[in-house]
Amino acid sequence: MKQLYDIWFAHIMGVNCSNGGRIAQSGFGPRFYYNCRDSLKQFNIFTERQTEAAATTSLEDVEDIYRIHTENSIKSVNYNDGDFPERLKSIPHTPLVIFYKGDLNLLKSEYTVGIVGSRRCNGEGEQACNMIAEDIAQLGGVVVSGLAQGIDTIAHKAAVNAGGRTVAFLGTPLNEYFPKTNIKFQDKLCAEHLVISEYYCTYPYYSANFIARNRLIAAASDALCVVQAKERSGSLATVNRAVEYDKPVFTVPGSIFSPAYSGSNKLLVDGIAKAVTKGSQIMEYLGYTPQTEGVQEQPIVETPALDEISLAVLNAIDGQMNTNTIIRTCGLKAAIVKATLTALEMDGWIKHTDSGEYIRTK
Repeated sequence: MKQLYDIWFAHIMGVNCSNGGRIAQSGFGPRFYYNCRDSLKQFNIFTERQTEAAATTSLEDVEDIYRIHTENSIKSVNYNDGDFPERLKSIPHTPLVIFYKGDLNLLKSEYTVGIVGSRRCNGEGEQACNMIAEDIAQLGGVVVSGLAQGIDTIAHKAAVNAGGRTVAFLGTPLNEYFPKTNIKFQDKLCAEHLVISEYYCTYPYYSANFIARNRLIAAASDALCVVQAKERSGSLATVNRAVEYDKPVFTVPGSIFSPAYSGSNKLLVDGIAKAVTKGSQIMEYLGYTPQTEGVQEQPIVETPALDEISLAVLNAIDGQMNTNTIIRTCGLKAAIVKATLTALEMDGWIKHTDSGEYIRTK
């Protein structure tokens, strides 16, 4: 029954409302305000639209939405509940109600690091994101992102593959999937990690939903890392919020000749972000202390020597490169290069990225 009041309140208040912080500080919750819905004006914290919506909307009007939430096992928590994440309370546009599936305690973790970047990252960005997210996860940090295509999804998957934990903030209701290719993975995160949205089921789609969502990624993160961003990247909106919330920002530097890093590099030039190459650097900045006692030295594994052709193909790979570029660079026949690339990948020397390029791993 409590969730019915949460849905009602989310429905009439709207999302990313400018008076969210004032309402959250009032000390009263959705059930109280429902009982006073005909006279919200007396509190002097609600907008005219909100007071009108409250007066004309009853619990019965949102029962269908409540039914969808129940059928999809979606839980809710409002700003006045004891288990509402503290990290989300400290921003001006406080989310009044969040809907979630999974372990809400992940947002009580000691270290949370947001990772954002391009939706169309190249192989180099993919590799950097994997390294940083895996590093953070292995050191006990929780990786926070938005489950969008590209860097977001790569960060979540890297954390999961490293045996760590991750939190995803959606720009859609929890019964929807965006992108559709993440259906199985989103379900996995809902079952084993944490997925959050401030959008109740049936909430209409607006592109602005994703921009509003970005403030929650920034608020939930103790630090924010931009892996790869163009100058007009949407991930820079998350950076703006992180700066507003006084959160440290990090970015992976890239070639000054690559448009893929123009936004990232500008953050460095403008002094907004600190350069980073490892997730451990972010964790140590946040106060994580490396454990050195009892650590055993890893045995040195000798790598088999490469033949002349394999070495020529491997040395031709600089950064991320597609097959045709590698063929032109090393000057060998296409069939030989393709066969050699396959062998190098099988032996772990290189990796074929999701973006169709090869990158060196050794």
